Amino acid sequence: MRVVYSEKYVTMDLEGHVFPNTKYKLILEELEKLGVVDEVLPPIEISPQDLEIVHEREYIDDFVNLRRTFRTLRSEMPLNKSIVEGFILMAGGTLQASYVALEDGFGYHIGGGFHHAYEDHAEGFCYVNDIAFAIKKLKLEGKIKRAAVIDCDLHQGNGTAHIFRNDPDVFTFSIHEDPIYPWPKEKSDWDIGLPALTGDEEYMRRLREAVPKIYDDFKPEFVIYQAGADPYRKDILGDLMLSIEGLKERDEIVLGEAHKRGIPVAITLGGGYAPNLQDTVKIHVNTALVANELLKNLA
Repeated sequence: MRVVYSEKYVTMDLEGHVFPNTKYKLILEELEKLGVVDEVLPPIEISPQDLEIVHEREYIDDFVNLRRTFRTLRSEMPLNKSIVEGFILMAGGTLQASYVALEDGFGYHIGGGFHHAYEDHAEGFCYVNDIAFAIKKLKLEGKIKRAAVIDCDLHQGNGTAHIFRNDPDVFTFSIHEDPIYPWPKEKSDWDIGLPALTGDEEYMRRLREAVPKIYDDFKPEFVIYQAGADPYRKDILGDLMLSIEGLKERDEIVLGEAHKRGIPVAITLGGGYAPNLQDTVKIHVNTALVANELLKNLA
């Protein structure tokens, strides 16, 4: 399968932040070792001005000029030139993975998924909403009309939900732990807020109820799947109790149901904060393996 990656994702200087951007290189190395990767594609090169299809000009201006204002201070990330470059590049990475998905059926971005960024401000660990950027760009180019976001990160995709709140052609779905950040929650088209300690069985039951219905009723021409590793039972930022095997089953539901209907899916990785980084890597690698097996059936 073709994957999207840049070494600059790993060289971002996060100044000791909890986000493990070293995972990206480890994921690529593991996929290459498994013989899954046919080609590594670079992100599409985009400019700060390109991001104005999603973000307000004043916010982007503060961001690229490293200004600590009310627009940028709501991020918990540091702000430096390597981070600005990395986040803009990841928006181009998700766009590249979207092009791959439209051509191949699935596009796997070893990066992306920064779903907390709003039009006018940063939030959480997110400065640029690459998910919203890719969808808006594809729509502007006339490549798609209707899209869905299937967000299975630990945290609600509040920025994405807000950005598309008035767009009837984009369906936002988020299944997440309810009693944690963000507060307050935004209103997605469909939210499933789960209590702490929810495990594999209940999570899959709820997901199996939702995903086929979204695909059949809304009929998206394209999906972005936010495949966060942080619903994992050992993740330090949450209290969901999904196993590594359960998270792979989650991937099989989201990607398998899309595959049955011929819906192309771009995959972003979102969060993942297990004490053992190899657990996070394995969860993300499993997502790619599920997509690769489905791609074999398309060949």
